[in-house]
Amino acid sequence: MKKILRLILISCCFLFACNKNSALTPKSAPKQLQIVVSNITTTLTIYNFSVINQSSVKLIDVYAQTDNNTYTVDVNSGDVLKLNYFLELEGLSPATDPVLSFIYEGAIMASVTNHAGIISGSKYITIP
Repeated sequence: MKKILRLILISCCFLFACNKNSALTPKSAPKQLQIVVSNITTTLTIYNFSVINQSSVKLIDVYAQTDNNTYTVDVNSGDVLKLNYFLELEGLSPATDPVLSFIYEGAIMASVTNHAGIISGSKYITIP
């Protein structure tokens, strides 16, 4: 009987130790990627953009905006994001060029601007 109790006690200690060591490390809280649209003037400027993560999930999809805005998207360290963007100027060219910037922790990860006509494309960025 003592051998069985000793075996049960040793097994419980072993399971407790394994469970304690296998605790998951806490995931860091998501941080924000800012998308800043600036220098939009009274001349109609149409822009749209989307941010897609590595799981092909759209984090944000903005269509046909015509004013200065700042948007935020929650991202995690190590995320690989695909940025799709489109800028189109209509009417007379404005005195300043519209700018679409993707900013993470104060650093510009990507930036596009439009000098005339249409600019569109995609960029991949990795969140540090």
